[in-house]
Amino acid sequence: MEERPAFRQIDVRHIEQDGKDGVVLMDPLGIQSQQIFVPEGLLPIVGRFDGSRTIAEIENELSAESGEPLPEDFVAGLARQMDELLFLDSPQFRSALDGAVEEFNREKVRPSIHAGVSAGYPSDPEEAHTTLESIVRRPSTDLRPTPRGLVAPHIDLARGREGYSMAYSALAECEPADLYVVFGTGHQGPRSPITGLAMDWATPLGNVKTNREFVERVHGQLGPSDPVDLFLHRLEHSLEFQMLFLAHVLKGHEFEVAGFLTGHLPSSDAPIGEEPYVQQILETFRTQAEDQASKGRKVCFLAGADLAHIGPFFGDPDAVDQMRLDRLSGDELPRLQFLESNDPSGFHAAIEGTGNRDRVCGTTPMFLTAALADCPGRLLYYGQATAEDGSQTVSYCGMVFE
Repeated sequence: MEERPAFRQIDVRHIEQDGKDGVVLMDPLGIQSQQIFVPEGLLPIVGRFDGSRTIAEIENELSAESGEPLPEDFVAGLARQMDELLFLDSPQFRSALDGAVEEFNREKVRPSIHAGVSAGYPSDPEEAHTTLESIVRRPSTDLRPTPRGLVAPHIDLARGREGYSMAYSALAECEPADLYVVFGTGHQGPRSPITGLAMDWATPLGNVKTNREFVERVHGQLGPSDPVDLFLHRLEHSLEFQMLFLAHVLKGHEFEVAGFLTGHLPSSDAPIGEEPYVQQILETFRTQAEDQASKGRKVCFLAGADLAHIGPFFGDPDAVDQMRLDRLSGDELPRLQFLESNDPSGFHAAIEGTGNRDRVCGTTPMFLTAALADCPGRLLYYGQATAEDGSQTVSYCGMVFE
């Protein structure tokens, strides 16, 4: 155990359990599956596990505040418990992480980890087929040309049903591509802007084949994947949901995918599209897409992306009401107009230039998809999924680039 105990990156939610206020600690990496409830009375102790104090210094601070000495070994025992549960940034956690990363990297197929768990996403193949048939509308006319790009939600299927319906019904109306390059939000903060997964994707409808050569060539130009960033693919849902819909819409057609988790794209005062590292990313994907085209293969870029996250659940002070929802749509629809006018850098600036106050999580995949499609988008749907108690709203959209 570290002399100066420090929590690693974990998810913390305020809850009431058995009549007691407190917080629940959860591991976003899934290395520790157990959720730990910490009662309110212990928060002054664990709140000091930030790496800045020794255990003795924590004991002295608490004793000075209360006027009484703490029981012997109480703070150290609590720190040991948190370390054993792998919640501290310590050699024990890093060893467990290294083992989990190695185990994941030996896999050939990325499991459909959210099937049967996420709302509206059945694990049974027949149920999954029936559910998706009720969401995606099949075309009654001749197919349109393959789109250059598509934006679909990555919220759970239950809440994002109409957004998925509009996006993937539009895709079903088009000639299939041979390769779908899919960008998904990395919710756990990958360090790299781009991390591709050279594995096939399992879905309840069968496996979706990855074009490993495409993924490897991208990283051959941009540099190798960070092992921990690669591991983040294991539990991430933003790509998994797109693979499910592609498997359904394109059943009977031969196609491949190349899935990439995306991180943050920091920008200086210049438009994001003029940043040298972003230009390198875009040029890399353009080069590989052109190589596919030279072989007679059609490519479609696809973003699995949500928009705003507001309400007390996400840290806002007030519950979400209709006035707040109207204000949100009044902000977001003009942002989406940048994509409709083929200005992805303007879209990025409208969100990140204001500090991303609405916690939009899909900026990077939407920017990349729009920039690589390089044509005006057509908004298919804008939606807001709001909890009945006003505790949270997640917004999302469907958009096609033709």
